[in-house]
Amino acid sequence: MSTGNLSAALSLRTFLEESKAEGDVVEIDLEVDPHLESGAISRRAYETGSPMPLINNPKGKDGPEGLFRILGAPVGVRSDRATRYARFAKSIGLPSNATGHDIIQKLLASKKAEPIPSVKVHDAPLKEHKIFGDEIDLLKLPVPKNHASDGGRYFLTYGLHSVQTPDGKWVNWAITRCMVIGKRQLTGLVDVKQDIGAIWAMWKAQGKDTPWACALGVPPAAAVASGMPLPKFVNEPDYVGAITGVPVEVIKCETNDLVVPAQSEVVLEGTISANETADEGPMGEYHGFLFPVKKSPQPVMTVNAITYRSNPIVPIAVAGRSPDETHTVWALSICAEILDLLQQADLPITKAWCPYESQAIWYVVQVDRKRLVEMKTTPETFCRQVGEIVFSSKPGRFVPRIFVVGDNIDPSDLHEVVWAEATKSQPQDSDFFFVGNYPTYDLVPYATHGFNPHEPQAKVVRLCMLPAEFKTLDRPWVEASFRASYPEELKKKVLDSWLAYGFGENPVNL
Repeated sequence: MSTGNLSAALSLRTFLEESKAEGDVVEIDLEVDPHLESGAISRRAYETGSPMPLINNPKGKDGPEGLFRILGAPVGVRSDRATRYARFAKSIGLPSNATGHDIIQKLLASKKAEPIPSVKVHDAPLKEHKIFGDEIDLLKLPVPKNHASDGGRYFLTYGLHSVQTPDGKWVNWAITRCMVIGKRQLTGLVDVKQDIGAIWAMWKAQGKDTPWACALGVPPAAAVASGMPLPKFVNEPDYVGAITGVPVEVIKCETNDLVVPAQSEVVLEGTISANETADEGPMGEYHGFLFPVKKSPQPVMTVNAITYRSNPIVPIAVAGRSPDETHTVWALSICAEILDLLQQADLPITKAWCPYESQAIWYVVQVDRKRLVEMKTTPETFCRQVGEIVFSSKPGRFVPRIFVVGDNIDPSDLHEVVWAEATKSQPQDSDFFFVGNYPTYDLVPYATHGFNPHEPQAKVVRLCMLPAEFKTLDRPWVEASFRASYPEELKKKVLDSWLAYGFGENPVNL
């Protein structure tokens, strides 16, 4: 049995204990219907910054120790500004008051650190209960239907699939949705443009089904790593070690040679068919829409075994209007990747951010203007460099728009980004378009439901700076604001005297 005090990044149970101590978990003991009700509770929690709902008694749960409890909004945001990103921060070993930029820097540092190989253990709470073959009936389990127009009940929305190449050299952990279609069958997105699909195609080329496992309630750092657009042939288990600074424990499956996180709550084991398909979808997605006619044939996954710990917890991501895990984990992971790409190219980019309000579609990069001026470049040349690097890359597939801002703009403050875009971005002249051989993501609504959906989709770099900012550090204007229009001594006096003036407690900026 695995022992020791595991951190919040390496144990969902520790993560929840710490979060509950901070008032960020609400345990619901009333019976909750997994048909829509658990999804509605989770969506309400996301949209209000409420604590994570831990649903202890979903309708259909298999007894007090059985399958399974439901955790909603596992990496949503808190309403408290000081700890807004606490759930993501805890997931990667940072304190609850870490900023969004702290999170991105930690992801970057982890990527550059030496991978720490996982450690195989031979027993774990995950092995306390085992079900095999015809004993399995997914239809009886409290698998949630999250939106009224979803095509089915989705078992995996926030966990990981484990697959490996036929030669065993590349272990891939990936998050991609899958829904129940039978007693032992599921189907889910297996996109050959993504790693799980690339590995499935290797097995299919040999005429074989893909050995597969699906782990739920995994260590939070493992879920983060599985949602990142890491380079091909990077083993996610080793990257988890780089995030946490210690090896992640893994354990072998019962019916195949795959490994999964030993601290998982539930694991399904089986195969992904090389030939059999079933209709998958639709499902409410990261862009905040659901297109009821959007179904596609996807490979069938057959479950041969289920192992689980007593009274297990299955986290769910109920994707939709921001912010949920597709905007916190996925979009910020993309930010870290594109920031790394631009800095590797020696471009003067200091920060990257995805405004949650953009539904993981807008990305903002901040420029170091001193270095920019030293480059003696033009706005068009610079923006073309940024776009070519990002849009041609693996994470660039998911990035249709980039906003370039100066170093007086905080990319994570949408109020400031809009100010820069509205006042400095000149229609047409500040937009640099990219059309052609650039990877695109069909889940962006306008890519398939907009104008000319069968034509190559344009991407754009929008410059939110004035041409003078490329030539001199001496801006030909002064910002008219509290922070920029008054001497430091006067600002300090105003802040110190705020209550004496008769105002309430010191406010935060809008």
